[in-house]
Amino acid sequence: MSIENPENSSPSFSQDWHAKDMEMINHVEVFQKKPAILKKVENRLNKLKEAMAVELLSCVHQLPPGTDIEKGQIARGENHNGFPFLSLDIPQNFSKTEMYTYRTLFWWGHYLGFSLILKGDKLKTYFQRLSVACNEPSFQDVYLSLAPTPWEWRQDKKYFAPVSNQQAWTDPSNLLDHMKIMRFYSIADESFEELDWTEAGIKFWKDMAPVCLD
Repeated sequence: MSIENPENSSPSFSQDWHAKDMEMINHVEVFQKKPAILKKVENRLNKLKEAMAVELLSCVHQLPPGTDIEKGQIARGENHNGFPFLSLDIPQNFSKTEMYTYRTLFWWGHYLGFSLILKGDKLKTYFQRLSVACNEPSFQDVYLSLAPTPWEWRQDKKYFAPVSNQQAWTDPSNLLDHMKIMRFYSIADESFEELDWTEAGIKFWKDMAPVCLD
């Protein structure tokens, strides 16, 4: 008895080479340039980490006990929905029941995103604060995740709603056990090349202070 390969049996699948296939497998420049590009990303994240470590000294007593405000963590992966990424967590505080982290994510082909991820006993307080601040100018380009997991990063209206659209995230059917709020900078935007990551990162942290700082 043989097991049929579903890929080969699919009507849309073809073993034949197409012109686009040949164009792509002959394109090597992206792989040659990738290490240097990701090194530039890492350097920018390190600069932001250093700046955040200084910034956090002034609000250390407003953070949950045990929150890391010095070391930070830079993580790197090759395949988040098919694309490489680098992320920075500072401040960060993870446990089985609590989460308090400011994550900066560079996602190849997509965006640079700044996110605040909160979970735990004070979640209700965080949402109450957000409901008060959501119409302030500094929140107009900020989005709230509606996904059931905080690790969904696709920028889609199915997963994110503007925080100013309070009806979308106060709907009982959208109640979650965490909060993730984000600001996105599209890589496709003409201004991305000149974006100061450190300045933008510090600004997002300060803008979100009414929600996350006691």
